[in-house]
Amino acid sequence: MDLKHTPSSSNTNLDEFGYQQELKRTLSVKDLVIYGLIFIVPIAPMGIYGAVISVSQGMIALTYAIGMLAMFFTALSYGQMSQAFPVAGSVYAYAKLGINKSIGFLSGWMIILDYIFVPALLYIIAANSLKSLLPTIPTWLWLVGFIAINTLINVGGIAFTAIANRIFLIGELIVLAFFIILGSYGLMRGIGNGFTLKPFYDASHFNLNFVMTATSVAVLRFLGFDGISTLAEETTGGNQAVGKGILWSLLIVGALFIIQTYLAALIVPNWHSFNDLNTAFYVVAGKVGGPFLTDLTTIATILSWGFANALAAQAAISRILFGMARDHNCHTFLPVYIPDSRPHI
Repeated sequence: MDLKHTPSSSNTNLDEFGYQQELKRTLSVKDLVIYGLIFIVPIAPMGIYGAVISVSQGMIALTYAIGMLAMFFTALSYGQMSQAFPVAGSVYAYAKLGINKSIGFLSGWMIILDYIFVPALLYIIAANSLKSLLPTIPTWLWLVGFIAINTLINVGGIAFTAIANRIFLIGELIVLAFFIILGSYGLMRGIGNGFTLKPFYDASHFNLNFVMTATSVAVLRFLGFDGISTLAEETTGGNQAVGKGILWSLLIVGALFIIQTYLAALIVPNWHSFNDLNTAFYVVAGKVGGPFLTDLTTIATILSWGFANALAAQAAISRILFGMARDHNCHTFLPVYIPDSRPHI
């Protein structure tokens, strides 16, 4: 993190909360949106496409639309909290300042564990996937590479991290653009059953229980926009910047989720034909782009997990720990019993 003592912004008075401006304010709303997109991963549905479309009975676009609507209200809540408490720490700061220090302690460590375990899992998945593509390189070497590169980028400061985020995002959007263009062209050339609304609503298979079950899985891919709130003390747009960044990132990534899953469901309408649900999307990509698009989407998904998503999570963890450490709230909040060693009379 970049540490720099500067006067507090007129729109973000940290002294009201007993803090000084220690982090360098360099991030615009655009940077926050890019960070949110990287954390969520615009091509995230590619990795879990098979699981979601099978549970939703083919109505995968509907599940992501419902998921985006549900997360929209969560995003509004984060926007309001970040405006009321524009400090680093996200949920930790909101719970600590809005309720009490003990609840803040619990909330802080719960979200830290989330930001640690999820990237750790993604590191392992990405490393194992690359091992299957390049069997001569051991898995542990990929793991070390992911962690080392992401750490070096974050140590370079938030401005350097923002540049890396833009590069990663451009790469993901290029891959997604290839799929959307080739998928649309393939549908116009007769692949699949053409453009229909069945990925949104299929009367013959519609079951609300199935759709909501699928939504509970799909909605997990929206997680990450909350990480924007950890950057509240590094923004230049005032108290409303974080809320704007959260809403815009959610709406943009939600639209991208819906578009890519809608096209995929049209390209291969018979989802029962997938032999392996874990690779379902890559099979769909191969239908319209051949081995080139299959390999491209596979590698892009792996690298987005191993680098982009984990990079954003690592940045979020450091800000939460920063917020807790300056409050001296990284230790247990429970009272400690110290026995009285004085002799009893």
